[in-house]
Amino acid sequence: MSIGVLAAIPVVGEFFKAGADFAKSATSLAQPFADVLAKALGNALEPQNKTVDFSATQDTEKRKVTFAS
Repeated sequence: MSIGVLAAIPVVGEFFKAGADFAKSATSLAQPFADVLAKALGNALEPQNKTVDFSATQDTEKRKVTFAS
């Protein structure tokens, strides 16, 4: 017993429709987790405003480097 090619087209179409429905439901279930993850990454990658003090009070003329050959 075999199914003809033309008779199998609706079966294949239903198979792909079921796959699309599964993908839609899976994405709607995963969306809240993706939102939380994106918010956490956004906060982690946000630039931190930290100041660096490059004060001119250092005595750089007292320092020297000597290379021995």
